[in-house]
Amino acid sequence: MNSHQALMLLLLTGGAFIVPLLSERIGWFSAPCEVLYGAVIANFVPGANQPSIFVTSLANFGFLLLLFLAGLEIDFTLLKQRGTKAVLWALLAVFALQGISLGIGSIILHWSFLFSLLLGAMSVSIILTVLKQDNLAQSTFGQAVLLISVIGEFLTILIMTGYDLIYRYGFDWPLAWAALKLSGLLVLGYIAMRSMGALVDRNPHRFARFFIVNDPSEVGVRASLALLLSFAAFAVLLDVDQILAAFIAGAICSFAFRRQQVLTEKLSTIGQGFFLPIFFISVGLQLDLGALLHGSALLLLIQIVVAVLAVRLLALPFLRLTGISWQMAIPAAFLLSAPLTLQVAIVQVGIDLGQLDTRLQGGVLGAAIAGAIIFPLLARPLVKQAAKPIKVRRKSTFVVAVPNATMPRIRMPIGGQVSKRKPTFAQPLPVSAQE
Repeated sequence: MNSHQALMLLLLTGGAFIVPLLSERIGWFSAPCEVLYGAVIANFVPGANQPSIFVTSLANFGFLLLLFLAGLEIDFTLLKQRGTKAVLWALLAVFALQGISLGIGSIILHWSFLFSLLLGAMSVSIILTVLKQDNLAQSTFGQAVLLISVIGEFLTILIMTGYDLIYRYGFDWPLAWAALKLSGLLVLGYIAMRSMGALVDRNPHRFARFFIVNDPSEVGVRASLALLLSFAAFAVLLDVDQILAAFIAGAICSFAFRRQQVLTEKLSTIGQGFFLPIFFISVGLQLDLGALLHGSALLLLIQIVVAVLAVRLLALPFLRLTGISWQMAIPAAFLLSAPLTLQVAIVQVGIDLGQLDTRLQGGVLGAAIAGAIIFPLLARPLVKQAAKPIKVRRKSTFVVAVPNATMPRIRMPIGGQVSKRKPTFAQPLPVSAQE
């Protein structure tokens, strides 16, 4: 490790510690603040916009772990309770949103397919972070939004992968072979999910060590990370995007180890404590503020942010079909308007295909960061206000239970006046009588 790499590692780890503390003071979420911190480093520290392989590897693993945690956050028990109908309504909402985005992008704005895909992209990363920070991930509203975002992210990845394959291979046999490998990964994930779920259900005692709080070897964490890296390796061998593989691995763990929060909390601690901040900071390292201040890039940023929100607002009736009330539909639309990681992934695909230059890259990344900051901040007070319980002012009573059996229960009013008369207690029984 040379001096430049040591300096970068110091800046990254220091920012991962300090930025969440500062974001709490100003009322922002940590993820977009970490992206802004990375942008500041990239533009004011010489050579910071070209991170070393070590930093890049940490960021890539953080991205895979983020998607693994997104799959792990799916509550299959709640989905089963809600039934197939809820999943179908969520699918309809996602398809409607994607259709609206392609229509606005291609017909109204006259953008290419890749830019139109930016408007309909959905990502779990920011949504999951916001819901977990506000303790709403396991609520009915949180699960509905997560279900829509999960299906939307899955569909966005499939569309992005298909576009990449068509652009590279055309409609020829290599495209069919690539689609077959992608289908093989999906089938492998489904078989692994059903097999592990059945194995755990038949032999729960054999997996009890996975969920011990103070396991010195942390076997459960090791097994989960091994599953994540195994599916990522399969994706590389099959020449399929690792994003989809990491998400499938998390969903497998969630399905097999239902109702087990210990393992989820341990993995979240590892991710939120180190790897996820490194990933978000590395995203900011790609942003060139000089190119962003260019007139056309700034105009593109504003267009993308406004169009992304417009697509979600037009899709509000379809969001209502998933069980979200009108009061919660607006904050749900705001949360779904922050697809930071998928927009970054689409930018990377555009660069690899030669469809994005530095100026356009700055505008798209700036729009992704701006959306990740603005829309969750707009959603947060609306969610808290809608989720706030209604206070009913009424008089009721509570019972004071006394351990001594000879003492009578005293019924006292709440909100009324308490009698000053001391209660009378029965005389204690003699020792011989008690025996």
